Amino acid sequence: MQKASWGDLFRDGRAVYTVSLAMGIALHAMDSFIVSTVMPTIVRDIGGTAFYAWVVMLYMTASIVGAASAGPIKARLGRRRGYAASGIVFLIGTLIAGMAPTMPVLLLGRLVQGFGVGLLVSQNVALISELFPSALRPRMIAITSTMWATSAILGPMIGGIFAELHWWRGAFWFAVPIILAFTVLTWIKLPDGTAATVHRRFPVGRITMLGVGVLVVGSTSVLPEVLREHLGESGLPDLVVRLIALAAGLGLVALTVRLDAGAETRVFPSRPFSISHPVGTAYWAFMLIGMAPVCLGIYMPLAYQTIYGLPPLVSGYLSAAFAMFWSLGSTVTAGLPLQRQRIALVLGPSIVACGVVLIGLMIGKVPFYVIGITTCISGFGIGICMSHLMNWTMTVARPGEESITATTIHTIRSLGIAFGAAGAGVIANMAGLGRGISPETVQASVHSVELVAAIAPAAGAILALHLLAQRKRHDAAGAAVLPKAAE
Repeated sequence: MQKASWGDLFRDGRAVYTVSLAMGIALHAMDSFIVSTVMPTIVRDIGGTAFYAWVVMLYMTASIVGAASAGPIKARLGRRRGYAASGIVFLIGTLIAGMAPTMPVLLLGRLVQGFGVGLLVSQNVALISELFPSALRPRMIAITSTMWATSAILGPMIGGIFAELHWWRGAFWFAVPIILAFTVLTWIKLPDGTAATVHRRFPVGRITMLGVGVLVVGSTSVLPEVLREHLGESGLPDLVVRLIALAAGLGLVALTVRLDAGAETRVFPSRPFSISHPVGTAYWAFMLIGMAPVCLGIYMPLAYQTIYGLPPLVSGYLSAAFAMFWSLGSTVTAGLPLQRQRIALVLGPSIVACGVVLIGLMIGKVPFYVIGITTCISGFGIGICMSHLMNWTMTVARPGEESITATTIHTIRSLGIAFGAAGAGVIANMAGLGRGISPETVQASVHSVELVAAIAPAAGAILALHLLAQRKRHDAAGAAVLPKAAE
């Protein structure tokens, strides 16, 4: 294949693949922005304020469980049926949430939705690997990235309309015909692929352990309050409870990976966190680089509203600008040749680290638009490296593990988000946020969170340098070598 262009995504029968994969990501992205916008309306209608944080926590946990299940499910059902199944699961969860009379039922719906989203996004990455040549993958990943930017613009507006109408259920019903269209398109047009001829046991135990570990990590922000409500005072400081929960959750995740190494039906590729192999290096880079965006996403809306006195809609769009510039960075660098991809892989996380440090140092001391500009630059840094990191990970996968490596990328990124959110919560509470929301406590918390969070993408840049050397050795050895023209 000669030098790739955007038009190549729609030639040679690939147009339907491009549309289908973009729709899948759009469903996930739009749902995230719309539901976060209507959540205050939901709790005013059906109650359950105490479970507000659990709506996101259970959704994220189920998403990681779904992502971890995607490989075995795809192997059992095949490409077309596996991807269509993700749409069906997401549809069922949407219907449950849209009809929910109480908060527990809504939580059930979000749990099912999260599982479906995990299946969908993980298989989406695997299908990009299987259906598009290496030269087109960064462009296809950029297309899916623009779905987040578009959703960041439309999602809050659509959610706001349903909130103004006091009909939050419409936010879920709105998605039903789109999910149906996606599922039908996938079923009719996606190539079948091959399902496994020998059906091995589904790894229920390991996936359950992974889910429990992630849930424990995610619950660190609310666990002290839950324990006090149901068990009374434990005598342990909140920080100690959070650190114990964080350590226990990380231990369960590590045990899952260890047990998976000797299993017949694998959830992860071989030695997924060993930096002696390029896949392990890339996985660590995914986790570390992904921690910075979640730290910005959680605390910047609070900072804009509390420190700068901005209205929720304005602060929401300022925060969403991160996703928009992420997409912009991904789009303008999608066609980079191999040598410039090397630069982008190191430059991207370096920009993110510098941007996050500046935000931590400047918060409350400079006008809000300076913080907003710095946030946009950080988002651009993520965009210029992430699509190439994904493509490189697919390229350097061990022979025979190409599909499971691609499928697991979303799981690894989600683990980074979960760990980053939990760690940020511990740091923020140590900095004083647990004592109440005031301009002073929010400024101190954001200052501490962002300065510590900057360490993660900085370490990601160092790992990217290591990955460059590994890729050079990988190509020189002739393993999965791509023609120069295809790069």
